[in-house]
Amino acid sequence: MDLAPRSMKIESENLSLKAIEESELSRLRVAIEDSLVSIVNEPSGAPENLQNAMSHALLAPSKRLRPIMVYLMANPSNSDVKAALRVGSAVEMVHTASLIFDDLPCMDDAKIRRHKPTAHVAFGESTAVLGAIALLTRAFGVISELDSISAEVRTRLSAILSRALSCNGLVAGQELDLNCQIELSDSSAIENMMWLKTGVLFVAAAEMGAVLRNASDDQVSAVRLYAKHFGLAFQTLDDILDHTAKASDVGKDVKTDSYKRTLVHLFGLMQAKRKCQHHLMLADKALLESGAMVEPLRQLTSRLFVNANLP
Repeated sequence: MDLAPRSMKIESENLSLKAIEESELSRLRVAIEDSLVSIVNEPSGAPENLQNAMSHALLAPSKRLRPIMVYLMANPSNSDVKAALRVGSAVEMVHTASLIFDDLPCMDDAKIRRHKPTAHVAFGESTAVLGAIALLTRAFGVISELDSISAEVRTRLSAILSRALSCNGLVAGQELDLNCQIELSDSSAIENMMWLKTGVLFVAAAEMGAVLRNASDDQVSAVRLYAKHFGLAFQTLDDILDHTAKASDVGKDVKTDSYKRTLVHLFGLMQAKRKCQHHLMLADKALLESGAMVEPLRQLTSRLFVNANLP
């Protein structure tokens, strides 16, 4: 199966090794990019402007953490590689849609995302909103069309992703972040908002990978705990970078959270970094119980946090 027709040939057995080296992670990212290109370019009859807006947001340079997490948690055999890539792509489509919404003038009013103008800047607010809706709905279609896995598993994957998006998940986190700042008076409240806004989708990605692997209930619980702490560490790092990095370094607007209550706002940079490190330690502990490939996921974490200067 040709997973990377554009730039790099990938043999599926390389992606199933117990230890994936950094070059393999890079090649996995290429395979994910190809999967996203394939999906967004499927014949649809969509208006050209709408299609371009979807491609602009989805295919912009990104770390692709969530689909990589799906894949590594799934650790698919050769015959299941395409399904794992497609499920990861569906999660990435949902994540991208959430970013389009997050960047809108009525929310964070961001101008730069993934080193490019945000969707509403490039294509207008109405087309940006419609593009996000199209990505969201198509994501569930991608999962439903996976005839290589059972209907029961497809239903379970869709339910996991739906819960992550719901009024008890990502949408709730966004509401708290935008309109309930006065209630975020301590670290527990702030981390709950962070968990809902960012962590739930990491948990969904990891859990969906575990479901594809047919992990046990105990392993799925460990996977969820791993991804929860990974997500909290990731959002804490994002808040740190908002205070310390340049827009050109992170590919998006910075200093946008100066009026919001974050762990940096509450405790200062050093304590926020300690919190981040603490969550990474708890994530690694849960990872050991998850039944997943430990080293590739550790390497992914190391690659992400290497320049964070954590204590």
